Amino acid sequence: MFNGIIEVHHWLVFILVIISILLPILGGRLSIPICLMLGRWLRWFLIGALFAYLVKAFDFSLRPDWVHFVTGIAFWFIIETGYNWTAIKALSFSDLPLFPEFYENKDGDEWPAEKRFIYIKDWLREENYIRLKALKSQLFVDTYLRASIYESSDQMTRIQILFLPKRNGGATACYSISTHGKDGGRVVTDNHIMPYGGYYPESWQMCRKPLIGSIRRLLLLHHKRVLKLKVEPVRVHDDALEELNDQQRILERLNTEIGFFVPRPRREEEGRISQKGRYRLWKEMWFMAYFGKSYAQ
Repeated sequence: MFNGIIEVHHWLVFILVIISILLPILGGRLSIPICLMLGRWLRWFLIGALFAYLVKAFDFSLRPDWVHFVTGIAFWFIIETGYNWTAIKALSFSDLPLFPEFYENKDGDEWPAEKRFIYIKDWLREENYIRLKALKSQLFVDTYLRASIYESSDQMTRIQILFLPKRNGGATACYSISTHGKDGGRVVTDNHIMPYGGYYPESWQMCRKPLIGSIRRLLLLHHKRVLKLKVEPVRVHDDALEELNDQQRILERLNTEIGFFVPRPRREEEGRISQKGRYRLWKEMWFMAYFGKSYAQ
């Protein structure tokens, strides 16, 4: 009887390990952020359980199993924190543009040739969204960030579709929906999955929902926010390319003034991101990875 229970536990752990491996793969290929988040939580649980099992199996400690489990979780927190801080430091000293400048994409590779992206393109056309421009920005050699800007027929809402390149090829689509108000502010709703960590202008009403993968649901949420905030929308007449690059410059200048970025004369020695900025970015990475929400909004 006792051996049967142990065997069931072994099979249960084995199944959980398989699920923890498959969830990130599924989430990465199908761009389902919640699968990635659940995979991280499950991996964290399994590491704590494995640590508790090894401690008990080798008689390293006589404390209760729950103490060993919590200790294992704490160790993984320290390890992953060290990895994230190393990645942030590498980003700070890298040549990767944090607020890249875009230019018009005339290469004909605006939309990835995947069924799900073709569906989004067709849906935008059915909803009478007008394509304004296709844009592009070079991150590294032969690695590009692509964006398509669409506008509603009443010129009150703009949708930016950002195609993030994947390591193994292909792309992930993120959406940013914006509406300008008569008072000079703007309402922005996006589902970007990349940590930001910086600051936004006070006149921007930001909302980041990385777990919403559907452009329909995100647009519905955006319209609800515009009504709830009692914003009086106005038409946007700025060129899509100029508006996006101007937005990038506003964010970079603001974050330099506030102290998220190191002043330019000291960047070669200290890196681009200040200690304050690195701490905020680290918290943003944890919030995005394990809770599916943004800390810096």
